[in-house]
Amino acid sequence: MLKISCRSALLAGVASLVLAVAATAAGPPPPPTAANGHPVTPVATGVSTPTSIAFDTTSGTVFVGAFGDERTGKGGGVVAIPPTGAATLIPGTPVGVTGVLFHGGRLYVVGNSAKGAKIYAFSGWNGSTFASKKTIFDARKTVGSVNGLAWGPDNRIYAGGGLVVDINKKGAVKKAPFPYPYSVFSIKPDGSGFKVVSRGLRQPFQLTFVGSSRNPFVSVLSQDAGKIPPDAIVQAKPGADFGFPSCFAHVGIGCKGSHHAQPVIRLSKHASPMGIQAVGNTLYVSLFGGIGKSGPEVVTIPAKKGGKPTPFLTGFAAPIVGLGISSGSLYVGELTGTVYKVAL
Repeated sequence: MLKISCRSALLAGVASLVLAVAATAAGPPPPPTAANGHPVTPVATGVSTPTSIAFDTTSGTVFVGAFGDERTGKGGGVVAIPPTGAATLIPGTPVGVTGVLFHGGRLYVVGNSAKGAKIYAFSGWNGSTFASKKTIFDARKTVGSVNGLAWGPDNRIYAGGGLVVDINKKGAVKKAPFPYPYSVFSIKPDGSGFKVVSRGLRQPFQLTFVGSSRNPFVSVLSQDAGKIPPDAIVQAKPGADFGFPSCFAHVGIGCKGSHHAQPVIRLSKHASPMGIQAVGNTLYVSLFGGIGKSGPEVVTIPAKKGGKPTPFLTGFAAPIVGLGISSGSLYVGELTGTVYKVAL
């Protein structure tokens, strides 16, 4: 399987370890705690590395993208959580899922493999399966890998072209085998009209649009070897260059000259911003590693330059990845395989 990132190459192994520990304990671990005092409840279990979450508000279905096992893809695909009943893996969905988006009756899914990524469009959801599946975008001639999906105000699909080859122990970057790696790009709903939006982003992972802004906010992961800079959240504006890989300090931090774009929000090293959504002008971000000694957490951050994170969900039993918001509730996926829900 294609790695999500240097640190998240360990996702499947961490999840297996957590599940093994939980299995020997007296029952499941307690749920996290919400700062607003609302109860946090599990809505699904057994989801193999939940990376992304989307919603069909008509049927009430929650779709969770499962990356699956890092090596074999086992357990990967899209899991459907109905309003009532058990969560199930949808037949025919790809493994290595790093992005899901539901819009206009279609579920768009990113599936990654050792050869590269593809974006699929599924339609005709009947509550258990889709009537049709179509490959709309093959990333192997452009960005190689794909992370995240978001519907833009210009009726285009936005995504991140992320890590293809990582830095080595000395901090050097191997030559990427694809022409447009480390970028945010957009395509039309049918997969045509590929455009690079912003460049120089080591691992853009998930995206969201805030208010009337036409430029997405993007969670970005830094490298884990060589010179390790902070992680960050950027706003991907047309033509922006954030410097990677010519600047190892990621998203312009430490790059020489003023021609590199700067992040909107800088986070601590290894905070690992994964899922990102917005309510009004507030960002909700799932931090795989968390800030300081707090451990994995969901934080709120004002969507403005220099915004500071405030803990919202804390006390997770394992790192967290996918995050989604719909109908006044937040959903987040933990590496134990549990997806939690809490009212905002």
